[in-house]
Amino acid sequence: MTRYELREVLVGESPDGVRWVVLAGPDSGGGFYTSISRSLGDATAESGMGGEKLPPGQVINFWIGQADGTPLFVMARTAARVQRVTVVLASGFRRDLSMSPVIEDFGLRFTAGRLPDDDPPVSMEVAVEGGETQVHALRWPPRFRRPSRGG
Repeated sequence: MTRYELREVLVGESPDGVRWVVLAGPDSGGGFYTSISRSLGDATAESGMGGEKLPPGQVINFWIGQADGTPLFVMARTAARVQRVTVVLASGFRRDLSMSPVIEDFGLRFTAGRLPDDDPPVSMEVAVEGGETQVHALRWPPRFRRPSRGG
C-alpha cells in the first residue's frame, strides 16, 4: 500500500514543536493500515501498524515507539464508542491523548501523542461509553528475549 491511498485522520503538534500526522485506510490484503509521520526540526520518522482494525473483543489497537531524532510516541485506533485515552506515566502523571472524531466509513476513532523522554509510560486507560474503563499495561522500553542458542 502506498501512502497516497491512506487518508489523513488526525493532525497534531506538541508544545515543543513536534508535529504529527496520522493516516489510515484499508490495505490491499483485506486488513487495515494506520501510520504516523512525525517531525521535529530536520528529524522525521514514519511508523505504522497493519492487521485487523481491532483485535477480537477489544476496543483499542495501539503502537508505541521512538525513532532517531524524534521523541517517544503512542498512536492508536479505537472503537467508535471510546471517549478518552489516557496514558499513565511512571511518575503517576496522566496524559490525555488528542482524539479524532469518529471516522464513519472506518467505524473508528484515532488518537496519538508525544510522550516524555524521562517519564516512561506504564499503562493506558481507555474510557468507553457507559462508564467502563479498560486498563492496558505498557512497557517502555520494550524487553526483548535473547535468541535461544541451538544445540
